[in-house]
Amino acid sequence: MTVLRLTVITPSLNQAKYLERALRSVLDQNYPDLEYIVMDGGSTDGSVDILRRYDDRLAYWVSEPDQGQSWAINRAIERSTGEVVAYINSDDYYLPGAFDAALPRFHDPTVRWVAGATEYREVDGRLDSIAGPVQLTGSRASWVRSTWYVPQASSFWRRDVFDEFGLLREDLHFVFDTEFGLRLALNGLQPLAVEGTLAVRYLQPEAKSADRSRFDSEYKKVARQLRRRLTRAERTQDLAFRLLYAVLRAQYLARKRLGLLHLRERWFGGRFARD
Repeated sequence: MTVLRLTVITPSLNQAKYLERALRSVLDQNYPDLEYIVMDGGSTDGSVDILRRYDDRLAYWVSEPDQGQSWAINRAIERSTGEVVAYINSDDYYLPGAFDAALPRFHDPTVRWVAGATEYREVDGRLDSIAGPVQLTGSRASWVRSTWYVPQASSFWRRDVFDEFGLLREDLHFVFDTEFGLRLALNGLQPLAVEGTLAVRYLQPEAKSADRSRFDSEYKKVARQLRRRLTRAERTQDLAFRLLYAVLRAQYLARKRLGLLHLRERWFGGRFARD
């Protein structure tokens, strides 16, 4: 069976304490046709010394100021020559066998996006959770409301997906991967799920994703833009749902503020609920 050429991209900035682990997780897969590109944003913490040590095993690397993570990934995608493209952040890493699990699925020419599960681990190594790709059902508006997300660390895309649907949005800094996945889904492309856990997302406190409020704030803008891709009927239904939710939430917050949420239990000691 023909081996597909794989391009893996790692964006990084001042992540020397994690960088070598990420590099080894890619190189130690021993994939026979690998193009590995590292885009470092001008680190000053020793990252360059690590990259120099692996120079002969990297197809390309650079360390210079850039315009952000999505910008760096896009520049690497543009220079990539692989039939399949993936990117792994420098504080995350692949698990052994990840490429062997994902890449053979692309021998089916109809498969354009493959994803497995990702482990989310705390800094002490404790497992926080495992998230895998979930097939979308229901209304397309609900996909946007739910901020549907396929773990980026365990995702692989056919290169022509970026040609057809565009690159990552460079004006986004926290939700560009979420926006990209939803953009594909709204255009009819969902991932083929493979069994098993392919990567680890490291929940270190300096990570951009550590502050959920920044994600939520940026996603509000993205959601408004994604809704423009819906039909008029879908937008009308979505607006009705969100208005109803807003009313119910306002009622809940008012009852909570007035101390009325558990009034029945306080008045009747739970007897009313048992009757």
